[in-house]
Amino acid sequence: MTAPFLAATLVTPLEAGRYRSRFEAPWYQGRGAYGGVVAGQLLRAMEHQVADPTRPVRSFTVHFCAPAVQGEAELEVRLERAGKLITHATARTVNAGGVVAVASATFGIARPGLEYLEARPPPVPPADDVPVLPEDVPMPDFCRFFEYRYCLGAAPYSGASEARTGGWIRPKGEPLTLDAALCVGLLDAYPPSVLSRLEGFRPAASVDFTVHFFQALPRSSGTPGEIFLRTGISRQAGEGFSEDLQDLWSADGVLLAQCRQLVAVLG
Repeated sequence: MTAPFLAATLVTPLEAGRYRSRFEAPWYQGRGAYGGVVAGQLLRAMEHQVADPTRPVRSFTVHFCAPAVQGEAELEVRLERAGKLITHATARTVNAGGVVAVASATFGIARPGLEYLEARPPPVPPADDVPVLPEDVPMPDFCRFFEYRYCLGAAPYSGASEARTGGWIRPKGEPLTLDAALCVGLLDAYPPSVLSRLEGFRPAASVDFTVHFFQALPRSSGTPGEIFLRTGISRQAGEGFSEDLQDLWSADGVLLAQCRQLVAVLG
């Protein structure tokens, strides 16, 4: 049996540089599939095109152009340049309605040298001490595929004084080992932090995001089914847009990746 997130981000190679995928309604957020699935498909196609496990993804940017509506889509990947240590690639997803998303990524060989980690996760209770979010809590359709344990910030639309949200998270179903596409999916699975400051419902949509990977994924120490801490904070908003900075941490406090996102607050 294929794990739900793997099935949702599956891409099928066609001719050189072209791939086929599908978007399904259970993964919807609003009018189309949530950004983690759109981006996950793009990244899987780009990784397949690079075809070099010694060059894991280091930076990944996606611009969301239109809702990813149900049905087949086609992905086009181009290797812009492959140097001695770095490969640059671009990609786009197209369906019957036009361009859904465009992306760029940098893949790079690990280089020995200076290493340090001064970043620290926020103080939170251990995952086992945080209850799982009940299934009857109103959430976008795709959220049924993830286990949420909220322990940071306030609920969406609660009028909080700070735009912060997050907690523990992992996919439901078959245990998965964290790879780069799933990492992107987990970073995008919590609501935008700006929603915590709103009073009353207003829709929001990702305009773009950039993910920086600080660890080659999958990690050699990674285990199937492990849980991760996803944090998010927005420090400014204006003219209908907010920025959102999101981190994904391992349970033992290692910063795995960081996402900076631009969110449009609609309505």
